[in-house]
Amino acid sequence: MFILQNQNGYFLAKSGAWADGREPNTLFKTLHRDEAANQLFEANSQDYNLRITVVTCETNPKKVPIIAEELLPPPILSIVNIATNDDASEQALLLATPNNP
Repeated sequence: MFILQNQNGYFLAKSGAWADGREPNTLFKTLHRDEAANQLFEANSQDYNLRITVVTCETNPKKVPIIAEELLPPPILSIVNIATNDDASEQALLLATPNNP
């Protein structure tokens, strides 16, 4: 299986965004190296500052990539709304982890 990783360690998702790889079923993946190279070219044409590499990885029985722990970058921070006592909402940055999606 082939997936794409940028110079910061993040992986290309099916949506075209960059993901930390902790939900590998959302990543762009292909069995064909030429298809991965085409997707690499597409991503680079949108942002010429990217340095993308094609990564080979094993899959589980459901054909989801198994990404080695040492390849995973820091988790992506996400902004969430938190309700306060006065019914207003505040935004907070939370670390996206497997226990805190």
